[in-house]
Formats: sequence, C-alpha cells, structure tokens
Amino acid sequence: MSILKLSEPSLVAQPGPTIRITGLTKVFGRRGQETTALSEVSISVKEQEFLCIVGRSGCGKSTMLNIIADLETPTGGSVDVGGRKVGMMFQDANLFPWLTVEGNIDLALKLSGVAAELRKDRIQELLETVQLAHVATKRPHELSGGMRQRVALARTLAQDCEILLMDEPFAALDAITRDAMHEQTERIWGERALTVVFVTHNVREAARLADRVVVMKPNPGRVGSESLITIPRPRTMEDPRVAEAAALLHDMLHTQEMPDD
Repeated sequence: MSILKLSEPSLVAQPGPTIRITGLTKVFGRRGQETTALSEVSISVKEQEFLCIVGRSGCGKSTMLNIIADLETPTGGSVDVGGRKVGMMFQDANLFPWLTVEGNIDLALKLSGVAAELRKDRIQELLETVQLAHVATKRPHELSGGMRQRVALARTLAQDCEILLMDEPFAALDAITRDAMHEQTERIWGERALTVVFVTHNVREAARLADRVVVMKPNPGRVGSESLITIPRPRTMEDPRVAEAAALLHDMLHTQEMPDD
C-alpha cells in the first residue's frame, strides 16, 4: 500500500467537519500597499483528525491558525468551528516566569472561569496528563525546553479545548526532546479525542504525526496539494516509511514553490 496518497483538494463538501474553512482570504496593509497572505483557501478538517500544514515562511500558515483561533479577522471567506472550544499552542512557551508550573496552569483555569475549589484537582489532572506532576512547584527557568512546552500544552488543555492548534511548537527543541514531544502529543490527541491542526516547516515531522498533510503554495498563500499519510501508527522518526513519505512531501513542497505558468 502506498505510504502517501494524494487526496482531493478542499474537502469542504464533506458533511459534519470539525473545522470548515471556505474561501479564506486575508490581506494586510493599506490600499496600494496590500500584501495578500491567504487567497481563497478552502480546507475541511474531520473530527479527531490530525492535520499538518506545511509550507515555507510567508505562505500564510500561522495567519490561518490565528484566524481559526479568532485572533485575526479574515478579509474574505469564513471559518466555522461549530461552536467548539479552540486552544492554541505557540512556538514559545510564554510562561509567566514569576509563577510556578502549577501557578501558570491555575491562572489559565481561572481565566477560563473554573471555580477556585475545583482548580486544584484540575491542575493535578493536567500535570499528570503531560507527565509533569513532579515539577509542580518549580518555576519556568528551572525547567528544560521540553518541559516548558509541556507546561504550555497543559495550559492550553486547561481551556477544555476540542480543537488544538499548534504553531510550530517544537521547532526550537533538540531532536531527542522533539521526538519525546511527538509521543506526548500523539498520546494526548488520542486520549482526549482532539482535532489537531499542526503547522510545521519540517516535512518529516508532518509525516510522523499527520493523518493528512496540506502543502501550501506561497505568494499568496493557498492550498497546493493534500496527501493522506497511510503509515500505520505508532510511527517513529527513524521509520524508513516516514523518511520516504517525508521525501515525497519535500518534492511536493518544492514543486508548489515554483511560479505558476
């Protein structure tokens, strides 16, 4: 069986998706100095799907996540998440340095409206989810980069999100720590039945994690191709099939970067 299968672009017609992106366009700048970050992007994300979006810098990947998270307003088109809660994890952990690990998570719970008497148990549950109960009283500067990202993940999960957006969250980590974070993310995705949209420059990371990969075209950002990753789970970065799928995605990515005729 082929390890990578081209799928029909724009699954928007599929009934009941978790995320429905239709004709999404985003333009920055004033009249005469506009930059079109996204142009007529249409993507549908199925419930509990792990979707990776790859493309070079400037093709609108992060802008798309920001719009899904309601942090940016689209210029045209629409995004529909069906009223589901959306959480977003960034490349930087952005933890408050004066708060402990549990203090950072407690603040997220407080801002989400969780009552004080319920927060202690929720903090413990979230720390156990990311396997960090043993560092609850430490501050961010006492943690490794991977641990800080796991705290950031716990803080995002504190929002009880059903959709998890991840914007290159492991790009700054070393290879061994990144592999461990892949395992953690895949485990939590399965345990919590999340729908994940994961942005990355790393085609091997996409092949390792994704059910489906969307390759973006630049200038302006738009969908170039969509591919299903058919490699059975669990996967590892060292799996030759993951390397082969990554090579195919790499070729697709470079093809999409070529100017249109």
